[in-house]
This record gives sequence, C-alpha cells and structure tokens, in this order.
Amino acid sequence: MPYSWTDRGTVLIQLGRHHFAFYRGYLDGISLRALADRYLETTEDLGGEGELDLRVAKSMLKWIRGQLMVAAKRTGSNARLIRLPPEALRVTYGAHVPTLEAFREERDPYETFTEQELIDLFQEEYGNAAPGLDRRTERNNRLRNKQLAILRKIEDLTNADPSLSDAVGGWLDPAIAKRLQAAGLYTLEQLVGAVNNHGFRWYTKVPRIGVKAAKQIVDWLLLPETEAALGVKVSGRGIKPRKEWAVALTAPRAMTTDIVPLESFHVPHELNGAFGTNRGERSSLNARNDYEAIQVWLARYKAGSHTVRTYRKEAERFLLWSVLEAGKALSSLKVEDCIRYRDFLWYLGRQTPEVWAQYNRIPQQRWIGQRGIERFSPLWRPFEGPLSESSQKHSLVVLQSMMQWLTEQKYLHNNPFKAMPHLARRGTEGLDISRSLTVAEWRLVKAYLLKMPQDARYYRLRFILALAYSTGCRLSELVALRSGNLRSFTRAGESDLSWEIGVTGKGNKKRWVQLNPQVVNEIRSYFHYRGHESWRNIPNETPLIAAHPVPGRPGTPDDPLTSSRLYQVLKAFFAEVARSVSQEDFDTARKLNSASTHWLRHTFATHGIHNGMTLETIRELLGHTSLTTTSVYVTSEKDKRSREVEKLGDLATF
Repeated sequence: MPYSWTDRGTVLIQLGRHHFAFYRGYLDGISLRALADRYLETTEDLGGEGELDLRVAKSMLKWIRGQLMVAAKRTGSNARLIRLPPEALRVTYGAHVPTLEAFREERDPYETFTEQELIDLFQEEYGNAAPGLDRRTERNNRLRNKQLAILRKIEDLTNADPSLSDAVGGWLDPAIAKRLQAAGLYTLEQLVGAVNNHGFRWYTKVPRIGVKAAKQIVDWLLLPETEAALGVKVSGRGIKPRKEWAVALTAPRAMTTDIVPLESFHVPHELNGAFGTNRGERSSLNARNDYEAIQVWLARYKAGSHTVRTYRKEAERFLLWSVLEAGKALSSLKVEDCIRYRDFLWYLGRQTPEVWAQYNRIPQQRWIGQRGIERFSPLWRPFEGPLSESSQKHSLVVLQSMMQWLTEQKYLHNNPFKAMPHLARRGTEGLDISRSLTVAEWRLVKAYLLKMPQDARYYRLRFILALAYSTGCRLSELVALRSGNLRSFTRAGESDLSWEIGVTGKGNKKRWVQLNPQVVNEIRSYFHYRGHESWRNIPNETPLIAAHPVPGRPGTPDDPLTSSRLYQVLKAFFAEVARSVSQEDFDTARKLNSASTHWLRHTFATHGIHNGMTLETIRELLGHTSLTTTSVYVTSEKDKRSREVEKLGDLATF
C-alpha cells in the first residue's frame, strides 16, 4: 500500500491503475472480498484468512476514497460525488433486465472483460430496453456517469507533478491544509517561502501544526521529484534546528551595498568615512573607517549579550540610512542630518508611499520586513514596522552615546546629536507609569496566585513575583542571580541579620539591593521546596530561579532558567490573571494581558515612590546610577536604604 499521510507527511497522489479498478468495482456493487481477491492479492500474504482479507479491503477502500477526495479538490471536480456509496446510486431495472452480476456470469464467466467494458456491453444491450426505469433511477444513472467521468479524469492526472501555484489542499492532508490556509499559506510557493524565511521552526507561525507534521511536510518538499517539479529547494536552515546548523549555514552573505545586516554591508570607499568631514585628529582608535569604528564600540560589551544585540541594531540602522539614504559617511553627518534621521524614524511605516517618496530616496517598504526573520535570510530588514515613541527615543539615546564615545576617543571632532536637547538622559521621574501595576492591580495578581494549586509552578511563580517586585531587577539580572550573590549584614544598634543581594547590571556594574524580611522568607521557602534544608549546604552557583525538571529528560531541580523562558512564564501567568478578571472590567483585563517582566520593575519604582521611598534609593536599586563595585558602605546610608526597602514589605508578602 502506498504511504499515507501519517507515514509520508503528504497525500501526494500515488494511486495505481488497480486502485481505480478496485474503486470502480466497489461502485458497481462488487463485494469487497471479491475485490480484495482480484486486486489486492492479500490472501497469500495473510495466510488465507478471509477476515483479514476483508479488513485490509476496507482499509484500502478508505485510503483510496481519501486520496480521490484530495485529487478531486485539486482538479476542481465535485469531491462529494466521489464519496457517494453504491447504495445511494442503486439502479433498479425492469423484471426482464438481469442484474450486472447475472449478466457477468452469463457473458463473461472467465472475467476477460474489464469493468468498464462489461458495463458498456450491458448498457448496449439493455440500456434502451428498460421501461421500468423511474425518475430516481435516471437521476442515479446520471450521477453514476459523473462519478465514472471524475474517476477517468483523476486517473489521467495520476502522474501529474506539483507546481508552485497549486493549492496546498491539493497535495496535503485536508486537516493540515486548512490550518496552513488559516495562517495565510494557500499555495505551495507560499509554503516553501515560509519554510525558507522562518527556518526549522516555521510551524510555530501556524496554529495547531506541530514539529512532527512540519517535518513530514518538509520531508516531502525534499523529495528529488518534488524539488524537480517545483523548481525550488528548501534552505538548509529549514531542515535542521538552529543548534544543529553547520558553520556554512550561518556564514555571512556576500558583501553588498544594499539593505543587509551589518556583517554583510559593503560601504563604498567614498562613503566609508576614511576622510569624513567630522573626523577628529590624533584618534586613540586604530579604526580606519566608520565601519571599523562601530565594531570597536560594540566590542566593548560582552559578546552575545542583549546589550550588544540592541546596540548593534541601532548602529546598523543608522549606518545603512547614512550611506544608502543620506548618501554621506557617518563621520560626515551634521546636526541637520541627525534631525533628518529622527524624522525618518518617526514617519517610517506611517506615511503613504506617495508622501514618503517626496522626502526619501528608498521606498519605506524596503526598510520594513516580517518579524522573526533571521539575519542571513534574503528577506531580512532592519525594521519590523513603525517604531513606538519610546523605541525612537531609545534609538536616538543609543546613537548619541555611540557618537559621544567616538568623540571622546577623538575619532570624531564633535557629536552632532548633542545639539538635540530632548535626548538628555531621563531619570526615574520620567518612568512610564502606564507600564506598571497599581496597588489594586497588584493585589489582584496576588489574590489569583494564592488560589492556584500549590505545586511546583505555584512556588516558583510566588518566588519570582516577590523577588522581581521587591528588587526591581531586570529580566537578565533575575536569571543571573545565584545563591552566592546573597549576603547578610547587621544594622547599627541591632543584632538581627538583614540581607542584600549583589546584582550585576548593565555595563557589568555591580550594585547591592537590600531585601526585606518577607522576600528572604520566600527565598528560604523556595529553596526548601527544591530540596535544600539549609542555606549552608547550597553551592554558590545554585540559581535563585530554577527550571522545572521535565520527566524523562536529564536535569535537576537546580537547573537555571533562561531569560526567554522566564519572560514566557510571566506573560502566560499575567494572561491567566487577565482572563480571570470580570468582563465588565475590560481595561484592567487588557492591561494585565499586556504586562510582562519589565512591568514589575516599573511597579517597584512607582510603589516605592507612593510609599515614601526616596528617589535616590530607587535610582540606586534600579541601577540607574553608577555604584562602586566594592561592598564598603557607610553604615548609616545602608541602614537608610534597607529601612526604605521595608516600606514595600507589606505588598511583597503573599
């Protein structure tokens, strides 16, 4: 039997002539056992057991019907007509007309005629001499003839090859095809494009398509006959997960002067900044041009960190715009050019093509691509849509910082961004309180948590919320915390121990954040739940927030949690809380559904202000000021900070 969908990943039409003969015999009313003996040759294989013969025949009938349904859809035929069983199209003749079986025994006892030849002979002799035919029988005759016509049409197209314009419904399982179509993948061309653009995990863009079904689809696309028929190939990154990519797959593309990633961007000699009009004298950098200067600036930060990715993105956008749009070297830009770039960020994706073309050389569609495209994909673009106001300000602040550093290294004569006063560094006074939870909303989150089953998920969520809320740590800082970062101290005039935790923030700067007693208790409880009886026995490298062990997979209760996973855990939790909110309180539900890890950082700051915490303390705890990397503090200042942190203790308690 040809492979089915579950075996091969497609319902590629692979019906043979004997399958069509089998199905025509079924429509003619011949018993399945007789058809199995004639066409399937299963008796010998199955030891002559008639019951097994019948079971195989029924399975074959179901498979053939499913294949014919898909083929009918691909050819534009009436698929429902194929499904009609012979009982629904029973033909009743007059008493003088023999049945088809009796006619076969009389005229073809040795079965030398094909089914169609026998039917044609029968119609030739009795078709016009059947006065007993009624309207229902005439209707059934017409439908029966249409059935046969569809079968002949499909049989002629049995060896048809797929093409890029074919609908996915014509080649894939109907249920799978519907899910692909719901995600906007209607043709095989769009399907191949999705695999090549999004890589191995393309199926995550299609609801209810899992890794197994995705692999089966890709396996079919990789067949030599499929590739030859379609004329396109699946890219290597669509075949294997990212962690299994070979070096060749991740190698940069050929250098070109176009909208491409920074590592593939070729800057023309006349625009590379070697002789920029804003170049300084006696530079402390060995960089010969703007591209190399940017690389030195990025190399100052930890490789692979979120900071490097963010800064590279902004420098990349700015350099591409400077060379391709402004037609200037980055080291030749003036204040007016920086203002132009600010306006470029604001209007990108917001103007009609006609208005955009009046002020810009490159169409805005060329700057914007789909979300999630890998950097080495031909469809990669530096923007994924219009930037929010906060994203625009962040972009300009990063670029001002880069240009200022290049000026300090005397690579540039001056920083043109300095003339834009709105880029002055914002303090905590400018905190976006719309992205923080009110006290009432925070109490709502706590109440929902306390109603959850007290399992591993509950204890981890409880600890994460208490720690993030009471410390204001960033996402990357939270997952980096280890038990060795905890230490105790004693306040002046007191004997009880207080606790603080060392946090390494941006720029590899370390700060000490005081912990209120409630959070310390949560740490003890969470470690105890993970099997640690005493802090003294916990290794220093044990993560404060751990991943849940997966049954059947190697792992321990102390395996670290990644930043992306922590983000997903909290997003999913806030979404659950939002769904639990009364439908009448739509605004609260919508706000909670948008909440994420960073919202807890803002919530810490806003609640601290409302509870009388000084702005200086908040800025220090958030890492907004430069703190010494030593642990020596004036006792009175440490006591003051720890006292202020206790003001949030009530809300940090679960």
